[in-house]
Amino acid sequence: MKKILCLLATTATLSTPQALAVTQNLKIDLSAEHSKGEQVYHLKRMLNGKFGRGILEGFKLDKVILSAKSKQGNADANLAIGFSETYPEKVPGSPESFESSISGFHNITLNAPLRAQQVDAPWKLLLKGNVKVDSIKAITKLEPSYAYSNVDALSFKMVDSFKVDKIVGDSKKIHVGSDFKAIQLTSKGSVSITKVKVKFSDGQVILLEELEGKVKGPASFKFNKELAKQVEFIQVSAVSTNLFGSRGELQISVADKKGAQTQPTRPTRPTRPTRPTRPAR
Repeated sequence: MKKILCLLATTATLSTPQALAVTQNLKIDLSAEHSKGEQVYHLKRMLNGKFGRGILEGFKLDKVILSAKSKQGNADANLAIGFSETYPEKVPGSPESFESSISGFHNITLNAPLRAQQVDAPWKLLLKGNVKVDSIKAITKLEPSYAYSNVDALSFKMVDSFKVDKIVGDSKKIHVGSDFKAIQLTSKGSVSITKVKVKFSDGQVILLEELEGKVKGPASFKFNKELAKQVEFIQVSAVSTNLFGSRGELQISVADKKGAQTQPTRPTRPTRPTRPTRPAR
């Protein structure tokens, strides 16, 4: 019985995905670049070159979406992170569609190896065969090093609210000041968050997957440490999940650094009044 319980615990540990709250989608357009034989794309080098050094700091590679086609339909593509490699995936194609540089491409999803990624490990996309590559999209994820949902010490102020459409949904973009610290989403009615997009002033764009899903209570996210940067705007997209009745409403609130609650100071003890001195005789 003990062995069975240990086995179940180990299986649960291996099958439970790591919670990564922040997503970054980085796309490199290659305009039908032609590759023959064996080709290695050094992804970290390419991403840092296009988006700037530091764009991947703290992020792990989750998967790569390769838009490509092969001439005979038998080319291979796989990922390597450090010494770990994935099994090759076929790159479809045909001689008829291969000549075109604007159509006939297939999206091949390559999930990163399951083994834990080392910080300095290189990311490589490996191709084998006669291939044309239209684009490479890297999906990277970050788990912040702080308790991003702990906003007990912050005071929030509602800055916007809007009715959310059914099926199609709606979105709202808000601009925040230099003292911005956290965002909080609350709903009236049945509302589901589909996307929370954050653009920093340095151009970096992230998605807060932690806030996605049905709003059951105040959903909050605090920006600190590696995310303590100037925010240009935040765009919130949502949809009403009520099939009948009125549309739901979403409220967006923000907290500033200067609006943080502070511990009350202890009152000082009153001083004793001094006795008047008697005049000298």
